[in-house]
Amino acid sequence: MKNFILLVLTLVLSACESNPLNSGANDFDESENLSNQYSTDQVSTNAASNLNTQLGAGYIDNGRYDRALFKLEKALNQDSDNALAHNYLGVLYGKLERPEAAYEHFNKSLQLSPHNSTLLNNYATFLCDQKKYDEAIEKFNMVIGNPLYADRALAFQSAAWCAFKNDDYDLSESFYRKALKQDKNMPYSLLGMAKINYRQETYQLAWSYFQRFDQMSAHDADSLWLGLNIMKYITHPDKNIISSYQLQLKSMFPDSDETKWFYQGRQEY
Repeated sequence: MKNFILLVLTLVLSACESNPLNSGANDFDESENLSNQYSTDQVSTNAASNLNTQLGAGYIDNGRYDRALFKLEKALNQDSDNALAHNYLGVLYGKLERPEAAYEHFNKSLQLSPHNSTLLNNYATFLCDQKKYDEAIEKFNMVIGNPLYADRALAFQSAAWCAFKNDDYDLSESFYRKALKQDKNMPYSLLGMAKINYRQETYQLAWSYFQRFDQMSAHDADSLWLGLNIMKYITHPDKNIISSYQLQLKSMFPDSDETKWFYQGRQEY
């Protein structure tokens, strides 16, 4: 599953004490306190450092890790306290399989900006990649608990993916359902529900979720392989769809593990 790298910087309001004797003032104060509690903190006041951070994050997305490292290090040279730059260096070092360096930068970013849900979400994703599932879910829950966070649906989806990796299908399903409640057309949440139902041997329901995914997203080798396996167990499978998935798998992803499994005659997803 793709990791979702989010560049969301939110302005915050300062908090003031509530006044229980005035209902209007009380509502206002509660809003102010909420903003203060879930403050994302100002990441950097250095425009050049912020620009290089964004460029570095873009290079990570494009797989150009050498350029990403150059830009992110430049961002920290311009502002050593740029929490977002530290955070994306954590993301980068995670992809480069240098977990100790990744931890160092993630920890620094959260020391500088402890309430920033974007930074917490990236750290939780890294922890899940490191198979530290309980700690990752704890961090995801901190992100999800922020009612002001604009990407809560994606956080639910990421938490669900992490729980699935830990074979906790009940928790994974709970998170996926919450993601789909916020946005019923999230393709990777639909695919995740298809995977869970396949593992739980509720194949018709798995196929229902998979069809919804199929209608709104392009396939990769993983989804094609899942679709082929679901089709083995549903009532009246469509032979044309099976042939189409097989052709796509072999032609579009010839070097994938899934294509090797297909030629080997592997039976299960």
